[in-house]
Amino acid sequence: MSKFQYYKSYLPNQKLLSKFYIDKNLDKNLYKFILDNSSIILPKNKFKIISSPLFSLEEMASNPISLQFLKWLIIFSKPKNVLEIGCFVGLSTMEMASVLSQGSKITTIEKFKDFADIAKKNFKVNKLNKKIILINEDAIKFLKKINKTSYDIIFIDGDKVNYLNIFKLCEKVISKNGFFIIDNIFNQGDSINKYPQTSRGLGVKKLVNYLRGRKDLVKCILPFYDGLMLVKKI
Repeated sequence: MSKFQYYKSYLPNQKLLSKFYIDKNLDKNLYKFILDNSSIILPKNKFKIISSPLFSLEEMASNPISLQFLKWLIIFSKPKNVLEIGCFVGLSTMEMASVLSQGSKITTIEKFKDFADIAKKNFKVNKLNKKIILINEDAIKFLKKINKTSYDIIFIDGDKVNYLNIFKLCEKVISKNGFFIIDNIFNQGDSINKYPQTSRGLGVKKLVNYLRGRKDLVKCILPFYDGLMLVKKI
């Protein structure tokens, strides 16, 4: 008898866990099953969205399942202050802001002015601008200037090349019971390579390697979309 290996069953669309499924379109139908049964409303049906002419939402913004998970974490943890690194046109910002408690705020950093300008319009047209502080600046420059503010949730989703430096700076402003959410931890598979093929993949891999050596942190990688990692100090 061959020895069973865990890697054969860690995703729901793998052969072992889908052996009773009779349709050929498992990936598409599994995705629809998750959407239909997780109260997920597609962003285009929930918000009035001004998109960027450079990139589509599907290409750059977080997947609807990832966005739903972000919302769940916000509702569950009830943070006072949230920090987001990488805003694009503001989709994930709005999803989180839409379920923030009264008086809570989310600060989002976007270094590209074109994206920041679009995000600002999206926040206003969806009447979420009073819950959101938009900073059009490089994240590292902004983080180095923070003095007394601390954040209960920090969502890192921008400037993959500098993920490690950003995380180290964010550690200085995370609240005592706060935690990190790090997006695109697989970086389309490049960070899994022994030798990443892109500077972005290398940047993510440097952070992953650093976190692996930190025994004072509890970490969990969720393998949906492009990989989402949760990190919290023990």
